[in-house]
Amino acid sequence: MRDRLFNDSLTRLASEAAIRLNALVAGGDQIPFDVDADHGDDSAFYSYRPLTSRYVLERESELRDLDAFGPARDAVAAAGIAATYLEARGEAVPGNPMDRATRMLCVFLASLWDGCTELVLDHERLGNALAVLEAETRGAEEADVLIAPLVGLRMPLPRLALPHGVQIVRADGIEAPIEAMRSEGMGRAAWEPQFLALAEQAEGPQGAEGAMHQLRELISVMHLFKPGNVGLGPYAFAPTGEDHWARLATGVPATRPGGYELSEEEAVELAEFATTLELRPDPDGALAWGVARFEMGCGRETALEGLSDHLLALRAVLDGHGPVGASLPMRASALLACEEFDRIEARERIESALELERSLMNGTQALPGLALASWIEEGVRRILRDAALGELGSDLGTAADETLIATGLQDGDGTIVETTSDWEIPDIGEVEETVTTDRQPHRQPAREPEDQATRILEPVPGDGEIRITATPWLDEVEAPEGTLDFQAIEGDIEHRERIDTPRVRHLFPVPEDAEWEVSELKYDHYRDAG
Repeated sequence: MRDRLFNDSLTRLASEAAIRLNALVAGGDQIPFDVDADHGDDSAFYSYRPLTSRYVLERESELRDLDAFGPARDAVAAAGIAATYLEARGEAVPGNPMDRATRMLCVFLASLWDGCTELVLDHERLGNALAVLEAETRGAEEADVLIAPLVGLRMPLPRLALPHGVQIVRADGIEAPIEAMRSEGMGRAAWEPQFLALAEQAEGPQGAEGAMHQLRELISVMHLFKPGNVGLGPYAFAPTGEDHWARLATGVPATRPGGYELSEEEAVELAEFATTLELRPDPDGALAWGVARFEMGCGRETALEGLSDHLLALRAVLDGHGPVGASLPMRASALLACEEFDRIEARERIESALELERSLMNGTQALPGLALASWIEEGVRRILRDAALGELGSDLGTAADETLIATGLQDGDGTIVETTSDWEIPDIGEVEETVTTDRQPHRQPAREPEDQATRILEPVPGDGEIRITATPWLDEVEAPEGTLDFQAIEGDIEHRERIDTPRVRHLFPVPEDAEWEVSELKYDHYRDAG
């Protein structure tokens, strides 16, 4: 309900206007009439309809001279409702605030006596007119609920309750504006039911914004739940009273054709999925960015046009260093391997998708990529859904690397890389474990000693990499035939290991072209005589 002073100012203006207009009619002014074409079957005479509203608008100068007109105009200008009211009536909106307020008052008085044969003030009619005025000028933030049509949704249930006060309902089960009931652009036939998404609004100026966010979150949850094309209509509606609705633009792109079907079982699973997500912390960091980029890709006209968005989502959550430091295709394939595609096939598909993206950027697409782009979209959906449910931990790159380590790397993948802060000497006979990364650091080639083909320690490893090789050191020692069954005895010069044996020689490499000359060092000692 608007403030009482505002309504009182319009009531006084309507009372003075009725007196002035009645005086004009009594003085000889004629109220124009029109003839209705449809006079009805029960009458042989034409029906005359008074054009009272037109008569009132033509007397604007008389209305502006009323004593109550100035205070009423100031009240309208202060309320800031003139533009909204005029737009709802299809009237032109002046640029000047006072001109807008003047035009609104004239239109309001014209609607007050529209169709009347007498210009008398009916207080019941005035009360209804003020209620309509309030309904037409209320903002969406003053409503209790926000309603938006869902594009492409089909399901057998008439209503589905979701967390956070969000519901999906069939349009014929609630009161909704006609514009939200139309089939045009909704991805359905005119005889098929229309579904609406409802979000409860909190009190305050941010209520409508929060409800709109919940509606967009619903679409994101539905995209993560299963494949299909669903979205919001171009406008959402908030009930403002007296069968009037405030309209808000949803700001979402047009929904991709194809539709989104939910069986009764899937609808129940969707509610459970949404409840599980509601209990978990909101995604943040790379995961939140990846989900947003995934949504952008789903909003494209085709999966092929959304390929770059979906690959960016993969890069956001899988790029970077980790225990293995594997490439993006290797990490993604570790998480996407399934019965239909093993890890090698999945990796090849991701590599093909990256090549397809490059060809699209160059304008030289040579592959029929729609099926491949659709597979990538579904793969990103699976990864993000599992991540949102907490099944992959907080670091998806680490989860993928751990999967690679657990399942083992196959030919062509490279070798396992394990980074550690502690140096561990492997046992004798331990097989070689090599660390490799996508971006190998530059390293100088190792020079083999002239008298050995195998070395225990390789050149210094690169950043984030430890390379340890081990061979039985006894194989490097020149030993007499037979076994070495004696122990080294302290002071036994004969059996003591020489410093130049191959096992340790590489620790003291001597350049081939080195010429060593050590001059005699002499020291003079001076004793302080004092």
